[in-house]
Amino acid sequence: MFSESIKENLKKEFEKLIEPVVLVFHGKEDTESTKAKNLLIEISSISEKIQFAESESLSCEGYPCISIQIKEKDYGIRFMGIPDGGEFPAFIQTIMMVSRNDYDLTERSAEFLEELDRTVDIKIFITKSCGWCPPTMLKIFSFAMVSDYITATAIDCHAFSDLAVKYNVSTVPKVVINDRVEFVGFKEENEILGHIFGAVS
Repeated sequence: MFSESIKENLKKEFEKLIEPVVLVFHGKEDTESTKAKNLLIEISSISEKIQFAESESLSCEGYPCISIQIKEKDYGIRFMGIPDGGEFPAFIQTIMMVSRNDYDLTERSAEFLEELDRTVDIKIFITKSCGWCPPTMLKIFSFAMVSDYITATAIDCHAFSDLAVKYNVSTVPKVVINDRVEFVGFKEENEILGHIFGAVS
């Protein structure tokens, strides 16, 4: 699936991995799931620190679904769809972020998140051609890494058009928090933090 040059670049990048990462997969008997599964298997074959696993207990709003986690902890980071095209670099960055515990949040935001004591479900609707989707996805994933109460799911609008219709997605990235608060486009960290607390107040 990957060219030799891409494999070599990924191999070099994966040398920076610290904690072993597990790509937990739950799919269906369909073409999309088969493609996603094969992609994950190929990624995991490039580094001994990346493991592929299947689990029917992985719960998502739709399938194929991927959880990026370490053996000791599920951070609540999910990806629904096939992480290829414009979404592929951000998917690889997420693997790096989880392995290195290298989230993109300020210390101040992390301290505020310590006060969070209610479950927060965040959906990030994305497309492969959206320029602001990768940084939005990585920022929201960072919130999930810091707080055990947050689950963040990136949803490919084309693979899950029914969900995109349900949540009135006309522009991406669109972020929906607890089905109560939503916003469109890339937002600053403080603004996202305010929306998270607004969704549980």
